[in-house]
Amino acid sequence: MEPTILVIEDNPVAADLVERQLKGDGYRVLIAPNGFQGLKMAQANSPDLILLDLMLPGLDGFEVLNQLRAALQTADVPVVIVSAKSQPDDKQMAARIGANAYLPKPASRAELLAVVGSLLSERRARAASRGTCVLLTSPHGDEATSVALYVGLALVSKGERATVVDFRPFSIAHSLLLNVSPRPDLASLSDPETANRLAELTVQHPSGLRLLNNLEGSGAAGQLSPTDVQAAIDVLLDKRGIVLADIPLYPADVLRQAVGVCAQMLLVTRSDLASLRATHSALTMMQRTGVDAERIGIVAIGPLAADERHVIGSDLLVLDTLPVEAGRDDPAFHALAERLLKLK
Repeated sequence: MEPTILVIEDNPVAADLVERQLKGDGYRVLIAPNGFQGLKMAQANSPDLILLDLMLPGLDGFEVLNQLRAALQTADVPVVIVSAKSQPDDKQMAARIGANAYLPKPASRAELLAVVGSLLSERRARAASRGTCVLLTSPHGDEATSVALYVGLALVSKGERATVVDFRPFSIAHSLLLNVSPRPDLASLSDPETANRLAELTVQHPSGLRLLNNLEGSGAAGQLSPTDVQAAIDVLLDKRGIVLADIPLYPADVLRQAVGVCAQMLLVTRSDLASLRATHSALTMMQRTGVDAERIGIVAIGPLAADERHVIGSDLLVLDTLPVEAGRDDPAFHALAERLLKLK
């Protein structure tokens, strides 16, 4: 399938020229005449790359770029600024917000196609060489912790590289459950040198499972920010394998950012009525903050009766039901691990 490129350009002549150049090289092209329409089309069509003018009516290109980078669905989509504005300050501002390249208008066909082809190739290569991230969370919190560990153990028993990362500040819960000595020092995500070395700071269980915990975020009290979570996941995914991220439901912006870089989110819940109602509330919160329901899978602990499913929402996918007293070697964790391997 040919890559889709969204062109956000208010000048119809310029838009038509770029469209003909791109279509001649085999790309599918969408045109948005202003920033508002561009943002809507970016969310609805999931383009592989965006060409963005700066001088747009209504929302200017800088604000459009800022919103593209803030949205889950477009946070990692390459954006090329194509603009008649060529002052150093404009280029620096675009780079700071998150532009991948900057072309003067009018750009030559050769220059345009070279930049587009290079960025798309880089994106494909990065996706192929990275690992897979799965988020686990729970209305109560503790259920996701044990499931992350036991699925991780099942994955390494199948020869897979797996890392469990705890995004609860200062937590060493996974180390305690596996009786592994945690790293004695906090890993501060506000320190760029430490953040870039997170893969080296993991503690390895005798099984081969890697644990990363005892994290301190960049917040005043050590809380994690969306940027902290994004940076940590990026570093871990560059080592391939599967990253199982144990993350709290709140704050919502941190959860939303993590969902944007992970293949799936598992919401782990007990099957009693109170837990299911708490799960329904959690799902409502996620929906309001923009989390795609198709990315969420339910893992129920204990049998889930058919007449109870409506409490959490019958349209949601219940991936697995785990026995209440399931130990780390239970076949149910191996079955769930097999499902996750299909996400790679």
